[in-house]
Amino acid sequence: MEHNLNDNGNWHNMSNTQGNNLYFDMANEHNRKNYSNLAERHKNFHIVFDTVEEFYYLVQCFTDRGGYLKEDSGIGLLEKDIGQYEKKYKVPVTYKKNFKELYDFEGDNPPRSLLRNFFMLNFITHFDHNIWKVNNELKDSNSCEMIHLRTILDYNLLKTQLDNIFQKSLDFQELHASLLANNYPYSQRLHVLEVIKAVENNKDIEIKELNSISEAYICFYFEKKHYDINFNLSESFYKNTRELIDYIRYFPNYMKKPNNLFRQHWKIYNV
Repeated sequence: MEHNLNDNGNWHNMSNTQGNNLYFDMANEHNRKNYSNLAERHKNFHIVFDTVEEFYYLVQCFTDRGGYLKEDSGIGLLEKDIGQYEKKYKVPVTYKKNFKELYDFEGDNPPRSLLRNFFMLNFITHFDHNIWKVNNELKDSNSCEMIHLRTILDYNLLKTQLDNIFQKSLDFQELHASLLANNYPYSQRLHVLEVIKAVENNKDIEIKELNSISEAYICFYFEKKHYDINFNLSESFYKNTRELIDYIRYFPNYMKKPNNLFRQHWKIYNV
C-alpha cells in the first residue's frame, strides 16, 4: 500500500480510492450535521479517548495537523506567527481573541510563556473543552462500536479489533509503523512520558526540543500532583529533569498556594 504521507505526517485531503468509508470530525459542527443525516444508513464506529494525557496528545494533533495544514507543523507556526497559522489552517480559531481576553496581548508573536500558560489552562479546564464534551457524547452511545485511541496507537490491539470488524486477517504493520514514525505529536508524547517518569524516579535526563503544548502538559501534570506549587514559568523551560526535580523539592514554603482553578473545581482535583 502506498503511504502518501504529507511532510508533517498526515493524510489530509488524500482521495479515498475505495469509496466505501466515511469519516467525520465530530468536533466540527458541519461534520456533525452531515453525520447525523447518514448515521442510520451505515455501520458506525466511534473513535474515543479515555484520559487527560490522551487529551494532551489530541490537542497537539489538531493544533499541529488539523484544518488544511499539509506541509507545515501547525505548532511550529503558532509559536512563530499566529497570523500565518490562521492563514494556513483555514478553519476559524480563537487564539487572538483568547490571548487578548486572558493576557491583554495583541499581535502575531506571543511570548512562549504565554502559549505555555494558555495550553496549561486548557489542561486544567479540560472538562470544558469541546473535544472532551464531544468525546463523552460519543462514549455514551450504545449503538456504535468504540475504537479507543490507545488501540489505534498499538498495532497488535488495532489489528485484533480490525480483524474482527472485517472478518479477515489484515497485515498493515509496515504502514502502522510508518504512521507512528512520522507522527510528531506522538514522538513528543513519548518524550513527555519519559520526562515525567524520570522526575518521579529522581533520575536526571536531558529535556530535548519540547513544544509549548508539551511543556504545558508537564507543568500541568506536576502542578496537579504538587497542588500548592505554581508552574507559571518564564520564557525558558527546564533543560533537564534535575532542574525540574530541584524546582519541586526547593520551592519556597511561604509561596506555596493551590491554583485558584484547582480550588474552584475541587470536586475534580480534591483540593
